[in-house]
Amino acid sequence: MNIEVLFPTLVGISKADDAIIYAINDEVLRRKEDLNRLLSHSWGDNVLSSFNNEKNIFALAGLLHLRKFIEESVLQFVHMTRRDKDWKIDHQYTQSWINVTKKFGYQERHNHDRNVEGVPISGVYYFSTNQHDGELAIFPCDTQYKQFENYVIEPEVGKLVLFRSDVFHRVGPNLTDTDRVSFSFNYLLNK
Repeated sequence: MNIEVLFPTLVGISKADDAIIYAINDEVLRRKEDLNRLLSHSWGDNVLSSFNNEKNIFALAGLLHLRKFIEESVLQFVHMTRRDKDWKIDHQYTQSWINVTKKFGYQERHNHDRNVEGVPISGVYYFSTNQHDGELAIFPCDTQYKQFENYVIEPEVGKLVLFRSDVFHRVGPNLTDTDRVSFSFNYLLNK
């Protein structure tokens, strides 16, 4: 995992290997009909999401390979970026959803801050992308915005991006004719 630093904002980026990507693709495609039934217009006309219908898509759809890859990466990110290493995932807090971003779809600047005790981590896993269908921009914290540019991350199949949930981010518009499919999530780590 690579750690990018926009002090004090930290961004973790990793890439699943081919075997993990294949396993994730296989389990997602086997549940495609179930996933499609959960999609609705959650963030504008051109972004379909399961967020309004199901807040834990990993568990509901049995996406075990995807969940395992993400959870192992979340723990690795926290262990690499914190002095105290004894954190565990609070599965009662876990949220996960699928986003299908169609042509002209985008997401405004937002964060996932939940004002909770512990270490809240959010992120995205790119399931399907042509790499030109809308970049992810991470904003440095408000006190550092003059020293650092927004950190722009191009989508790539199998890429996982992690950051603290209170970090502001946005997704650029998909100006292509193909849909981008991604899985977003919120995790909370507690002692």
